[in-house]
Amino acid sequence: MDTGTSPVPEAVEAGQPDRMVIAVDDPDRHDKRARPSPGRRGVTDSVAVIVAYIPFGLTLGASMAATGVSPLVAWSSSPLLFGGAGQLLAVQMLGAGANAAVVVLAALVVNARFLLYSASLAEHAATWPRRWKWAGAYLLADPVYALATARFAGPGGGGPPRERMAYYFIVGATLWAAWQVLTGLGVLLAGVLPVGLRLDLAAPLTFLLLLLPMLTSRPAWGAAAVGGAVAVAAADLPLGLGLLVGAGAGIATGAFLGGRHA
Repeated sequence: MDTGTSPVPEAVEAGQPDRMVIAVDDPDRHDKRARPSPGRRGVTDSVAVIVAYIPFGLTLGASMAATGVSPLVAWSSSPLLFGGAGQLLAVQMLGAGANAAVVVLAALVVNARFLLYSASLAEHAATWPRRWKWAGAYLLADPVYALATARFAGPGGGGPPRERMAYYFIVGATLWAAWQVLTGLGVLLAGVLPVGLRLDLAAPLTFLLLLLPMLTSRPAWGAAAVGGAVAVAAADLPLGLGLLVGAGAGIATGAFLGGRHA
């Protein structure tokens, strides 16, 4: 029943002093809500790369199927190596009857660039448990490295170590799964893919799409230009050594230009 009196807070009725509660807004809480989770961001970034990789993955699968190696053996190089250049070289050499030891050595030489990638990512993975470092090494590939370095070099360094690790493994697992599907479809559809779909064009265009977002400074542009030019000039070197020579030239150029602007 309405007695005409104003309501009294329970704290006052109980004989307790009336207290004013002031809510303090936490900017970090709003920042976390506004920022997408590492998992969602990793999947979103990976989808764009997968779309760019469709011509390369299909063409690579078709090229491996045309080497004379059984389709299953050709496709099995995808989970074993998870790297287009090393895969194609290994399957082509097996199809030509090369010795297994020579095939392994050639694949190691071509994939030696991953030593540079892992050295670049070492500081970001320093706090990861050892077992996750081994798993991360397996998932390291060109597009994974490109997305991870772009993320970790951004504002905030990609977040705390746990978020960086989550982003890396979401990206790696997503791209790994997509690569198995794309190369598998290429092997299966080898006879019906367009004749004009050429590996020597699809591969460079794909890597160019990965490279462009990473060129954000003069040293990066200089390293890319010099490294690419030297790699093309040294393309006739055996065992893919032209790639290593180009990578070395690019690294030296980037270090020189970076030192001048430091």
